[in-house]
Amino acid sequence: MSTPERVTHREVREILRSFQGSGWSAMTLELDGMRVTVGKDGPPAAPASPAPVAEKPAPEAAPVVAAAPEPAPPARPGAPEPVDRTGCVEVRSPAVGAFWVAPSPGEPPFVEPGQTVTANQQLAIVEVMKLMNPVVAPQAGVVVEILAANADLVEYDQPLFLIRPTDE
Repeated sequence: MSTPERVTHREVREILRSFQGSGWSAMTLELDGMRVTVGKDGPPAAPASPAPVAEKPAPEAAPVVAAAPEPAPPARPGAPEPVDRTGCVEVRSPAVGAFWVAPSPGEPPFVEPGQTVTANQQLAIVEVMKLMNPVVAPQAGVVVEILAANADLVEYDQPLFLIRPTDE
């Protein structure tokens, strides 16, 4: 009879980071005979009402690509230029996990905004419990915007990149 694997400190930390990036307000986790209960607004209490969770709109509810371009608001001094998202294709996360823009720490990113990419070219990694899932371009184009920051926790199907397709 084999001994079950123990959950590592890093794995617990990864689960807690995933919780922090989720829409949940509280969570109880039972692992290896240990129970951890956490809440985003202090220690969780018995839920009085589901209203606080329902009041927050889901981040995915906002459209990423506008159907009709709107005039850009006047730029503030020092503010980045607004990105033209017209005709862009979204590249979405293959899993829930940590988003990495480079193959390993200290190395240059796979891609940067303005860079031309080919179909199936690797753009990033989503790490799930030490398993590295490649994020690849669905078609050739130019990277218009990277929608997540390095080391962010991302959700399944969350938009990560915007690519403007090319004729290739």
